[in-house]
Amino acid sequence: MSKYLIEYSSDVVESPILSKVVVETGVLINVLRADIEYDKASIVVDIPHDEDRVIERFKESGVRVRKLEENIKKDIENCIDCGACISLCPTGAIYFTEDWSIEVDKGECIRCGACVLACPMKAMTIQEH
Repeated sequence: MSKYLIEYSSDVVESPILSKVVVETGVLINVLRADIEYDKASIVVDIPHDEDRVIERFKESGVRVRKLEENIKKDIENCIDCGACISLCPTGAIYFTEDWSIEVDKGECIRCGACVLACPMKAMTIQEH
């Protein structure tokens, strides 16, 4: 599975594009996070297979699509490995390693931002590119 950020502009935000893409491609798309307003929408999704066809359908519908290679980045310089981020992570993507340092499982991260808000050292950031 690969994570993608799909962004709807004001001219297409009221259209059921996600539903249409699922029906047309037959690919089930898992919505991980959604920020929807009256004039724009930003949705993080997991696409399990047939990615090229699904992405092409989104683009044809006027939606901007971007593959998310890295979700959360830990600033090694500022992180003190306190673990404040671990208990707030809803998917268990953040954990202690054997040497008690913090690690992020990119495959489990849904980019909710809870760890960013919890970090007292501001060492966690959501990657936008």
